[in-house]
Amino acid sequence: MVRWQRLGAVILMVLFGAQARAANFSFTGSFANDTDLQYFTFTLANPTAGVALRTWSYAGGTNAAGQVIPSGGFEPYLNLYFSDGTQMNPGSSGPCAAPPTGNPVADLLPDPTTGACGDVYYPTEISFPGGTWAAGTYTVVLSLFANPGIGNLSDGFFAEVVLAPSYGLTVPGNFTCMEGSPGYQGTPPTAPVDGAFCDQFVSGVQRTGLWALDILNVDSATGPTSIPEPSTLALWLLGAAFLVRRGLRAAC
Repeated sequence: MVRWQRLGAVILMVLFGAQARAANFSFTGSFANDTDLQYFTFTLANPTAGVALRTWSYAGGTNAAGQVIPSGGFEPYLNLYFSDGTQMNPGSSGPCAAPPTGNPVADLLPDPTTGACGDVYYPTEISFPGGTWAAGTYTVVLSLFANPGIGNLSDGFFAEVVLAPSYGLTVPGNFTCMEGSPGYQGTPPTAPVDGAFCDQFVSGVQRTGLWALDILNVDSATGPTSIPEPSTLALWLLGAAFLVRRGLRAAC
């Protein structure tokens, strides 16, 4: 009995110890309107180097969970905040990786339709904090590139705070295809003016509401969906299976 109690304790240590180590988390979803927002949080138990965020939905690709993400999503913008809501430097799209770094996560590839690099890799050379991130909880708000945060989290976002009173925009609603607005269409507009997700790079091109975000090398992350990196799950299961098998042999 004592032997099995010890074995059980070791298994729990392996499982929960593995979960406490930094891991990668993949999230996917869809927006219905230009003004939509999606909130995420992630935590670091200790000062951590190598934290990164990567979107895949504009040009597509394979995320950290091994999912193949199709191209065609809207151009994303990552608004980052400290735990108290203080704004950090945001994560904006592009530019294309030139020359390529050799890191498939960091390299931003052109979209097959527009030829533009509209995904986000954060932190870049100009982003904060780069290097080592302090322990704590961070908030990420995913928005359209055309609807960034205008300051701290409590200050709100561009569409609701600026466009709604100036252009009569109703939230939730669409504005990127509106002629004369701070949208992306040419004159005259070539896409329905009430449509969503007009592309800023090629006039009249409408994207989809699909998005995909990886939060990399963190202790935990929450959002609408959470898919741990497959290799992390495999390590947990292999470790537990090895210990159970060893315990069974010892008990015989």
